[in-house]
Amino acid sequence: MWAVQRADLRGWAAGVAGLMLLAGAEQGSAREPAPVNRSLKILYAGRPGSDREADFVAFLQQQFDVVRTGNLETLREADLQGFDVTLLDWDGNVFAGPCPQFSESFSRPVITLGVHGSMICSRLQLKMAPW
Repeated sequence: MWAVQRADLRGWAAGVAGLMLLAGAEQGSAREPAPVNRSLKILYAGRPGSDREADFVAFLQQQFDVVRTGNLETLREADLQGFDVTLLDWDGNVFAGPCPQFSESFSRPVITLGVHGSMICSRLQLKMAPW
């Protein structure tokens, strides 16, 4: 079974933070990076109580003022109301993990993470951007 070590996750989070800084620098001047929009309201929906959830939430709280958590197993479309961005993640068995259902009219920003995130996109027949 493939598993992500906490150190690997921290390295990945540091890489994401670096990319955010680079993206901001490209939008602003060469000397001053564009400010991060800390006012975005973020929902992290994953497996409650997991180390992965704790690590991601700690990282997100450093970047944004409002970060809440939700349970991916019980997540409904209505739970995403009031949030600017939702992150869907799962660190259990990715092949048996939960897949939230959204209506065809659903149009809120969602970021799927990891292998399970790609499986969610596949099940919902969503287009994915290859990174």
